[in-house]
Amino acid sequence: MRAAFPALRILALGWLMTGAWVAGSDLTPAHAQSAPSAERVRGGMFDASDPQGLARFMTEAGYRAEATLASRGAPVIRGRLSKSDYAIQFYECENGAFCNSIQFLASARRPPSLALEEVNAFNARWRYVRLSIADGQARLQMDVNLDAGVTADNFEDTLDIWRQLLEMFERDILQIP
Repeated sequence: MRAAFPALRILALGWLMTGAWVAGSDLTPAHAQSAPSAERVRGGMFDASDPQGLARFMTEAGYRAEATLASRGAPVIRGRLSKSDYAIQFYECENGAFCNSIQFLASARRPPSLALEEVNAFNARWRYVRLSIADGQARLQMDVNLDAGVTADNFEDTLDIWRQLLEMFERDILQIP
């Protein structure tokens, strides 16, 4: 929705920042009208429009991460965490750029003992992530909205949540020691 209603968001922000409606004024900051930079960091904020920047941040935070393009042309970050390979797919993109959200994904062969009741119990327990099974695979996915940006601390916390949930997935679902 970022591209569809930018003026509405700016007006709402202006309302919140000033506490009053400023009719007829242009509340769009000059830097917001320019083309996005290679390092998309706005006042300490990260968004999904710079996969390379997110991958660099992740690497600096100690994660294995490499940004590439997926076969469908959208960006993807691939890496390894704990004992699993993972991917971060980018969504709501305009021509493979200016994305609004990401999805963390990890999958592995479904353990024969994994029952639907366990999948449902896992999903009921953990609010940020979903577990599913299809085509002989157990799949863990976590959606993250980065539209309008998040702080570096917030994104680092999101990475830590993903790490913890992925480790539980490995231990409790995949039964990897």
